[in-house]
Amino acid sequence: MRVPGVLVGIALVGLVAWRALATGSGPVAEGTGPLPLASADALASLPASPRATGSGMEASASPAGLEAPQLKAQLLMGKARHALGQAYERAAAHGDFALAPGRILRSLLERRCGLVQSHAGELAAERERLGLQASDGTGLCRELLFSILKERLALPADISQARFWELLEQVDAAYDRLVVADPSAARDGAFRAAYERFREARRGIVGVDLDRRLFGLADEVVHLPFQVEELVHDTRTSPEQKLATYEGALQRVEREYGVRLSSVVEPLELAKHALRLQEAAGPLSPEQQRALMERYAGPEVTQRYLAHQQEQQDLSERLRAFNQERDALLEQLARAGLGPEQRRQRMAEIDQQLFEKYHLQ
Repeated sequence: MRVPGVLVGIALVGLVAWRALATGSGPVAEGTGPLPLASADALASLPASPRATGSGMEASASPAGLEAPQLKAQLLMGKARHALGQAYERAAAHGDFALAPGRILRSLLERRCGLVQSHAGELAAERERLGLQASDGTGLCRELLFSILKERLALPADISQARFWELLEQVDAAYDRLVVADPSAARDGAFRAAYERFREARRGIVGVDLDRRLFGLADEVVHLPFQVEELVHDTRTSPEQKLATYEGALQRVEREYGVRLSSVVEPLELAKHALRLQEAAGPLSPEQQRALMERYAGPEVTQRYLAHQQEQQDLSERLRAFNQERDALLEQLARAGLGPEQRRQRMAEIDQQLFEKYHLQ
């Protein structure tokens, strides 16, 4: 899945918009940067440059004969569509989207509708021209997101906006019922079985074809740890073959969905999967670990991770030494004849000395 780029010539369109609005109510939209035009048709009808007159520069007519308020609404909608489309692409690529898509998209609307909400009046005034029906910011943003999904997913004509949101609510409810409410799903190895039961129910709700288009990439992200687990326990395959199979799976997903998996899954997680596969036959040397991790996560992330691991290991060793010496000192006090209450009174002093000794403060 790819997010369409900003249209060619956007700087020219932005310039025309600003000039067309020079005598209007103010800037095209809040924020900085050019606004993407909602349609490429206007590019073909851009007017000539403003011409000089005796009284100064005179702006020519708006593109496609639009008045300033109409052009402003069109540009606002273009910017809102662009932002919502990008947010949807990011959300739909994460595993959570395959589980509770209705909640994910509602959260997206709550976080990404500021532009539409702040210009709801201007958009509502032109909603007929823009192909929208709602009259408030919440409704306009929700309708705009649905129009994006309808176009990108090629939704069937019989799926209305109301029906689409109803289907997602049913999917959320199925996840709650079949996974969240199932106590066995929390056990090791049981989540996958619960998830597969949920996926089957999900297909029954939205249909096989729409299920694949809506949740294909998110399902791949959810299944990746399952695939790694299977490879780890495959005793017939060498570590080199396991890693090759893993890399082949990553490349297939990237090829089929047009994404870099490192933008969807944390690179560190990809590196940890690779480490598990290589270490299935035995521990790796520090140099081998670093080289393999850098291959997936890059040198900077690898360095931070290994430094953190070393800090945790050092802390664990200091804690172990602290506890051993503390127990030994308390045993000495007991042998010296101090009773339980006397030993408890000495513990604060002992602990403070040991905290300082093992740098645990």
